[in-house]
Amino acid sequence: MNAVVLSLFLGGLALCITCGRSLLWALAFGLLCFMGQALWRGVPVHRIMVLCVQGLRRLGNILTIFVLIGMLTAVWRAAGTIPYIIHHCLPLVDPAHFPLGVFLLCSLLSLLLGTSFGTASTLGVVFMLLARTAGLDPLVTAGAVMSGIYVGDRCSPMSSSAALVCALTGTSIHDNVRLMWRASFLPFLLACLAYALLPAAPAGGGLPAVGLFFADGLVPDAWSLLPAAFMLVPLFFRLEVKKIMLGSILAGCAVSLAVQQMPFPALLHCLVCGYEPPAGLEILSGGGLLSMVPVAGIVVLTSAYAGLMEATGLMAGVTAIGRKLARRLGAFRTTVLAAIPVAAVSCNQTLGIILTRQLCGPLWTDPRRMMLPLEDGIVLLAALIPWSIAGSVPCAILGVGASCLPYAFYLYFVPLADLLLRRD
Repeated sequence: MNAVVLSLFLGGLALCITCGRSLLWALAFGLLCFMGQALWRGVPVHRIMVLCVQGLRRLGNILTIFVLIGMLTAVWRAAGTIPYIIHHCLPLVDPAHFPLGVFLLCSLLSLLLGTSFGTASTLGVVFMLLARTAGLDPLVTAGAVMSGIYVGDRCSPMSSSAALVCALTGTSIHDNVRLMWRASFLPFLLACLAYALLPAAPAGGGLPAVGLFFADGLVPDAWSLLPAAFMLVPLFFRLEVKKIMLGSILAGCAVSLAVQQMPFPALLHCLVCGYEPPAGLEILSGGGLLSMVPVAGIVVLTSAYAGLMEATGLMAGVTAIGRKLARRLGAFRTTVLAAIPVAAVSCNQTLGIILTRQLCGPLWTDPRRMMLPLEDGIVLLAALIPWSIAGSVPCAILGVGASCLPYAFYLYFVPLADLLLRRD
């Protein structure tokens, strides 16, 4: 029966991916399948409801963070924060070391925003335009972008995936960020070295002048950096992330109203539905509370699975295989390796994080120690799966295929360092 239920669930996922439908349909179908299996095993209906609710108990904090992330990514666009940072950072890129500059600047913006897609759709698009205009290799450039956007997606305090890992492991985001940087410092340096050694601009060549790339329709004012300052300064005092994000949102609203002269009704619409830029600035569109609804839906549905899977023993066989592997490789390496098939099946970071936690949780006596292998495994490796949302969407935004992924050094340098250098 377990094999039948899992086959139905995986078949639903495959059908949604093939037909281009939202994964929410497959997850809702999977929840019905798991409920049906519980009923077949004799679990009462009221007990099934209790098990589902138990899986949702820890979601209040993460759903609040999702709401704040959606509004934050919108208001940073409306206030001119993102275009101001991009415009003033582009002249710092050395044409002779273009891939390195791409990697570092995408890392910086993704750390500020905490979103890979938001960084790819703004700074990443600009770098691809520059590379194609200057005759540089678009695959190398796209690979550097892919690496940089996932530096922040992995270890930014504003990352939704980092917030989800915190909720599932009962850890602190500030402690996690410190541990993640310590663990990935060497891979980050190696990625920098690799990009520095790659060929960039031809001899005597240079980058085209971008000019005021985002100037039309937005006021390039230094006040636009105020929301970013509200994000950076409080971090040094280890304030709660939700308070930091709320302060940045309020600062962004003030700048949008006072500097960008945005009408108040338009600002409210922006916070909810996302930023709608003037003509010619379409790459700035996005964000908003509604943009986080699909992610929140995935978290809600998959969190409801947890209690049902435990009660029905659905994952008992897979967990048994994991225990045998952990005895030979250790729980850390086993959790990282488990991310590969989970990412291939789930096609989504959020679902992958929850499933990996569910599969490998029994291998750990202290669930808090799962944080690092989850971040180094599923969060990064999902982006290397060509059909995964984490990999396919940024590649589509950049206008390239999966052939750029071999140049996304950071994405596999970090997991490789774990597999080769970890002692536990």
